[in-house]
Amino acid sequence: MTITSESSQYRLGDAPGRIPVLGNALKIFKDPLTYLPRLRDQGDVVRVRLGPGVAYMAVTHDVVQEVLHRPRVFDKGGEFIDKMRVILGDGVGTCSVTTHKRQRAFIQPAFQKHKITGYTEVMAKHVADLVGSWRFGQEIDVLEEMSKLTTRVTAQAMFSDDDLGAEAIAEVQRSFPVVWKGVFRRMMLPLPVVHEVPTKANQDYRQALARLEGVINSMVNAYREDGREHDDILSVLLAARDEDGTAMTDLEIRDELMTILAAGVETPASGLAWALYLTSTHPDVEAKLHEEVDSVLNTRTATPEDYPRLPYTNRIVNEALRMYPPVWFITRRAVVDTTLGGHHVPAGSSILFSPYALHRDPAVFAAPNTFDPDRWLPERLRELPKNAVISFSGGSRKCLGDVLANHEMTIALASVAARWRLREKAGHQLKPVPKAELTIGHMPMTVEPRGTRKS
Repeated sequence: MTITSESSQYRLGDAPGRIPVLGNALKIFKDPLTYLPRLRDQGDVVRVRLGPGVAYMAVTHDVVQEVLHRPRVFDKGGEFIDKMRVILGDGVGTCSVTTHKRQRAFIQPAFQKHKITGYTEVMAKHVADLVGSWRFGQEIDVLEEMSKLTTRVTAQAMFSDDDLGAEAIAEVQRSFPVVWKGVFRRMMLPLPVVHEVPTKANQDYRQALARLEGVINSMVNAYREDGREHDDILSVLLAARDEDGTAMTDLEIRDELMTILAAGVETPASGLAWALYLTSTHPDVEAKLHEEVDSVLNTRTATPEDYPRLPYTNRIVNEALRMYPPVWFITRRAVVDTTLGGHHVPAGSSILFSPYALHRDPAVFAAPNTFDPDRWLPERLRELPKNAVISFSGGSRKCLGDVLANHEMTIALASVAARWRLREKAGHQLKPVPKAELTIGHMPMTVEPRGTRKS
């Protein structure tokens, strides 16, 4: 039943389908992509039972914006963020608002315009190698291919030294996927005793995490001994100083690098996989994409300089991120007794919101379940409320790497489309997988050359 407070224009409701002990948790985790969007029928703010506790789901646009723009009240925390901190530590993506300004100042120089251009050049190089390695009729797992690509790119952005970094990059490629799977298991099953049992999965996770941390420690030490400045993220962190001249500690550097790995690998990989799949299943979109890349690239792979000339490619990326935002479920923690949408929220409460659900709200987006890249034309963007899309969160905690991810995905998508068509394997059924990111799951696709075009 929906309850409307006389003091608020926003409705307060209760999530349906509660069962003893688990509350609404089973419904959320069993079929979240169906369940969460339907909560808008219950209210703008919806009480959700997670075991014995009560969480508050911000469902509609205005209430979500209230959460995003009151970071000192709704701080980083809640079930997902608390589990992420086990891996990411106190990096810029998970730290409290009380230290966020300081943390952001340390890492911000790594995302200046000229740095983004350099990282995008790394993407251009590696995507050229990737599309050059495919063969006619080859069957690929599109998410696996994109994950390998973004892991290589992110690792090289972190450690650019050819002599020192090659082994580190190889270890990141080997260990990070194992660690990320372990993170998801701990997020979905928050029972520490289960993860202490010496199963193969738990042992693999602990060993991979130890290897990753070993790589980071060895690279920090090697860069300090080397004494030279390298044009990469680790060098930025080593050179960073607080207002009083204090350098970052080794632990702080470790946390920021782990955060960059988490954000820089899975988010663009998932976004690219969705963009490639959605384009392949919409012939009109694919035709427009091919027209643009043929005009700009003529079979070559894209470079950072091509980005401004690929507006339609970029619209495809933005629409794929809207429909299937990799960060599909976010939690916060109310640090004081407060209100949300005009309704009382006790201190310590978990606050939930879902970019996936919000991006499917027909009150915000016309035909929200339709893949329509042209909804990102400037004249149509003016029809949307401010900050309608939160693929990279929003407010002062918006992801620092949003511009970089957008550039990298646009360059990669254009480079693939200039050379190849991807076709879904006959008989395969799409099944989105809401894990730590919203992924396309196992998606076998066949590589077809596009043939000869204009000279």
